[in-house]
Amino acid sequence: MNCMIIDDDKGDQIELSLLMRQNHLANVTAQLESGERAVDEIMMYRPEILLIDLMLSEQGGLDIIREVQNRGYDGKILVVSAVNDPDIISCAYEKGIFFYLLKPVNREEFIHVINHAKRMIELEHSIAQIKGILSRTDQNLENVHIVHQGIEERLYEIFTELGIVGFSGTEEILEVLKCIYRIQKLDEKSIYHLKDIYREVCIKLYGDENRAIVQKNMEQRIRRTIQKALGNIAEIGCEDYYDPIFTKYANVLFDFKQVRQEMQHIKDPHAYSGKINTKKFMKGILSRVD
Repeated sequence: MNCMIIDDDKGDQIELSLLMRQNHLANVTAQLESGERAVDEIMMYRPEILLIDLMLSEQGGLDIIREVQNRGYDGKILVVSAVNDPDIISCAYEKGIFFYLLKPVNREEFIHVINHAKRMIELEHSIAQIKGILSRTDQNLENVHIVHQGIEERLYEIFTELGIVGFSGTEEILEVLKCIYRIQKLDEKSIYHLKDIYREVCIKLYGDENRAIVQKNMEQRIRRTIQKALGNIAEIGCEDYYDPIFTKYANVLFDFKQVRQEMQHIKDPHAYSGKINTKKFMKGILSRVD
């Protein structure tokens, strides 16, 4: 597995490289001491793991991350930085980094994170191979899931991982997701509005009588259930930041800054709770079904 290190501190660069080699973590194929030409070098080498500092000369780390992702780079990006600003850390996660490590680097934590990244890469490679096999036989992985498991079963698997099975709004979320899924399968470019989806689901489940009041109550149940999912994910993150369920859902279903806020609320009930974005949650769920 190949790795690139970008850090303008030569001592830190050497330390990271030694940790990689001494612990047989990855092959360091390139090292850069500034942000100059970093984007082109990353796209040329396409390392599976990228270790990058934020405070670089010529071009900052966050700008480099944004540019390479816009150009299709899909390796695991680990920020290794002395910057300990919560807003900057949240911004880095929102840009899609895999993990944020603070300097000075803790050796055990570094090894643990790199091994976790490697396992994720190997898993993604295996999934890609399976998709390739299926496509060569004119089968689509999505259709296989639908035929053999059904979208409802897959959604219930996700609901179980989120800990919301049995909550009053779960069945309504299921119907909303099925409706969105059907619309997108008919035309993947179609634009939908949640209010319209809610209206359709409300009529299907409860009829048209007193629909406005019933729909409002349904929306409130859905939001409470999503808020419960946020709380469950935040609790998992408080216990184990590396938990696979936390890493799978925290940044996909919610704004990561709000996940951190909910974690803070769990630790200190006087702190504000994290907020949810219903449409992001629905979109994130369906991305996991696909």
